[in-house]
Amino acid sequence: IVQTKGRPTTAHDGAVSRKGGARRQTFAALDAMTVDVPANAVAELAAREDVAYVSPDREVRAEMDVTRETTGAAQAQSAVAGVPGLTGKGVGIAIVDSGISARHPDFQKNNRKSRVVAAVNFTGGGGAGVDGNGIIIGDGILIGDGDRDGHGTGVAGVAAGNGAASAGYAGNYAGIAPEANLIDLKVLDENGVGTTSATLNAINWAIANQKRFNIRVINMSLGAPVRESFRKDPLSQAVGRAVNSGIVVVCSAGNHGRTEKIVGYDATGEPIYQQLFGAINSPGNSPYAITVGATDSHTTAVRSDDTVATFSSKGPTQFDHFPKPDLVAPGRRLVAAMSLETPTMAAAAPDRVVQPTTAGALQNHYFKYSGTSFSAPVVSGVIALMIEANKSMTPVLAKATLLRTANALPGSLFASKAANILSQGAGAVNAVAAVQMSRAIVPNADKLKAGDKIFRNNATLRSVEQPTSIGGETIRQTGRVLYSTGVLFDKRPVLLNGIQLADGIMMSDGLIMSDGLLVSDGILISDGILISDGIMVSDGIMVSDGLLISDGLLLSDGLLLSDGLLVSDGIMLSDGLLMGDGILLSDGLLVSDGIMVSDGILVSDGLLISDAVAVNAGLLMSDGLLMSDGIMLSDGLLVSDGLLISDGLLISDGIIISDGLLVSDGLLVSDGLLVSD
Repeated sequence: IVQTKGRPTTAHDGAVSRKGGARRQTFAALDAMTVDVPANAVAELAAREDVAYVSPDREVRAEMDVTRETTGAAQAQSAVAGVPGLTGKGVGIAIVDSGISARHPDFQKNNRKSRVVAAVNFTGGGGAGVDGNGIIIGDGILIGDGDRDGHGTGVAGVAAGNGAASAGYAGNYAGIAPEANLIDLKVLDENGVGTTSATLNAINWAIANQKRFNIRVINMSLGAPVRESFRKDPLSQAVGRAVNSGIVVVCSAGNHGRTEKIVGYDATGEPIYQQLFGAINSPGNSPYAITVGATDSHTTAVRSDDTVATFSSKGPTQFDHFPKPDLVAPGRRLVAAMSLETPTMAAAAPDRVVQPTTAGALQNHYFKYSGTSFSAPVVSGVIALMIEANKSMTPVLAKATLLRTANALPGSLFASKAANILSQGAGAVNAVAAVQMSRAIVPNADKLKAGDKIFRNNATLRSVEQPTSIGGETIRQTGRVLYSTGVLFDKRPVLLNGIQLADGIMMSDGLIMSDGLLVSDGILISDGILISDGIMVSDGIMVSDGLLISDGLLLSDGLLLSDGLLVSDGIMLSDGLLMGDGILLSDGLLVSDGIMVSDGILVSDGLLISDAVAVNAGLLMSDGLLMSDGIMLSDGLLVSDGLLISDGLLISDGIIISDGLLVSDGLLVSDGLLVSD
């Protein structure tokens, strides 16, 4: 995959052909192309001034009855007090997956026309639209080759099945947005395996055809291991292009949240597995994506018994250290439509084929799915409801609304505040609350400028964030997210886009929370507190190039002096020398309960050798990423009760620093996300 600087040109073609290679395909909307070149020509191609990055065409893999109740979608679908119910009608959801079994009754309208309005096959395995140009429009007859794996049909069923075939079954297996349109973009074969280039092709096609099919959401329940920063990863870059074009992109977090090592048993005798952190898939590592982890609803509609599924991948992301997932949604034992093309999944797990309870019902039409692959379409369906409620909804506002209205699972379920954030993000999706907030947003939200208020005149955060009833329980809004990707949730929320605020709060090159006066370029003077190109939160706590000013130099019972970050109960003196409970000496040498020396070598309660680590109850994922007691690090840096990572990321008792942002006491700020207990 060659990412070019600007559109691919004949100059790029010439550079490839001169090395004995050939261009396979161009993705104009992504500024990228797929080429075949000899291995010894790759370095020279990557070094060209007009080439941004070169990476292999990597393999990607595939990763409801109660679900509609426990997410609040059932309430959003119902008419209340004169407000019509929502079904996602007309909103296009592109399913980038293994295909959709379009002849399944759950994807047909009442007039028997299909809601699969387009089907394009990018796998090169036969069928219509192999080259991405063969569009099949759903006029009631589809000639696509369906879904021989079964994964994509399940994903589509969770997002937008209407439950038409579930008469005679134990429940109504409708999805979240039962009247949304579906766009079938096939990139995975009958074994659930595909390529990066096919996936790029599908995203490129969706961008080019978004207005034709009203594509407002792309669901990507697939992924590949993270091998580079999102800034270089071609899938993550493609996601960013789609979001910037106005399409919300929802990704599954992955199913790598644990190892198979049993470390104990719970009160019911169920095994407790060793947790794994830092295993978010690409493109879920992109800050542009809405990355969804999985909860286990335990087959009930109430939320009080919900937990994060043990298999659900946890953050932070590798290389960039972003806290992910963004939120969680049901992802265990979801019943949804099953492909009618004799799917591989059903053959591999026949016990998961759901059987009807009465004679005369349609046979082999539903399957019981588990995985974050099926959590993601729950959120995609909720977004379709939100867009139906407010057609001007943008990707930025959709993400901010979902995160603000999510309900955090109890902190008692997690070993630490860091594990809490890295396992569930903002919390569990709340569809009815998200729809209520969407309705409160101005009807021209896509025309807002930085500094504009996003709510209608009669709406405030307090009036919108009312308790909801889910499964017979009263769910109060936790309001955990204070700032998310350009939206500040003040009394009257404001669109920021990196510039200004309200009530003395400023975000730009620096982030400030104070009653003070803003004086451009991230500089604030108030009550003796100075910030420049950095971040400050609360009365005198400041991090910016090692500078703290406020009646003395104090940070959490420690001392901060130039070019360094202070970690509680310790003293940090210039260029990384930390003295306190542990001793940190220059470039990542830590002496404390464990000894960590340079390049990721740890000796103590666990053993770290080069690129792999096993420590205590946690395990490390490649690239020198270390975990201890369920908390993970990156690039060969340290863990104990607090975590210190490269690029200024610190986690300790709920304190996280990332990309120069500091917030304490359970607050998290990272790449446009602020979370508070």
